Amino acid sequence: MKKKILLIDDVAFTIEFEKEIMQAFFKELNVDVHIDVAATVLEALVYIESREPYDAMIIDMNLPDGTGVEIAKAALMKNKETRLCALTIYPSKYIDEGRFFNVFQAKPIVLEEFKENLMYLLQLS
Repeated sequence: MKKKILLIDDVAFTIEFEKEIMQAFFKELNVDVHIDVAATVLEALVYIESREPYDAMIIDMNLPDGTGVEIAKAALMKNKETRLCALTIYPSKYIDEGRFFNVFQAKPIVLEEFKENLMYLLQLS
């Protein structure tokens, strides 16, 4: 079964870094994964609305056109089973929004922590 992930971030370097990590990591685990990428809240909402539900989303909390909370709410309205990761340099700023997310990933990304969060999000452990 193929796992579907939506990665949302407005920094191209961060997206490429995360995507490369995920592809290499899931290849090691022999997990088939499809990764869609969005750079804005609007783009993410279009993906959520127009596609089958995602298994997991990694959502930058501070985007040019809004916050990751908007994306999380839309994702959970479509499918309560979608697992969500908030990606932020300021995790404490979003403590009140914790109910929408399964895990917080701090920036800058620490490789081992990121891999652990991926395992947790996709329930592979």
